[in-house]
Amino acid sequence: MILPIRTARLQLRDFVHDDFDAVHAYASDADVTRFMFYGPRTEDETRLYFEHVIAAQTVTPRTLWELAIVRTTDDRLIGACDLTFDGRGEADLGFILARDAWGHGYATEGARALVVAAFQSLGASRVFATCDIGNHASARVLEKAGLRREATLERHIFAKGTWWTSFLYAIAVEQWTGDPI
Repeated sequence: MILPIRTARLQLRDFVHDDFDAVHAYASDADVTRFMFYGPRTEDETRLYFEHVIAAQTVTPRTLWELAIVRTTDDRLIGACDLTFDGRGEADLGFILARDAWGHGYATEGARALVVAAFQSLGASRVFATCDIGNHASARVLEKAGLRREATLERHIFAKGTWWTSFLYAIAVEQWTGDPI
């Protein structure tokens, strides 16, 4: 995949060390991480995560594409989106945005761009994602990105001291229209 990926309002690029403060700002926000299986993160937890993301950029073959979402109007890092590939060519899609970037369509724009990249550049056979059944905003983003709800996963992961029930969304390459979305 050739980076950065540019959309109408965003640039998706690899993280660099100077991004740490912006990442920690959203990763430590309890509202932002409410529906995540982790967080809010301490500075040390963010640092460990961030080091993992930077190191993953040099792994061959690359299976983790954790990218910074940068708003082009002000060159501000507003979040992250990612594709994590398993051994079968399926990619797990994720995204997280700083709270002040919510409600502007940035998550949808980034998710759509990653679906396109997964199929056109990375040869994915399927893109899937999960979101908590109470996270209506993320469910809508996944639908707008072309994924379809396939299942409800009852108690599929234990995190933050509780069992989570999530929706499973997916789109196979055969279902994808090939549009740049």
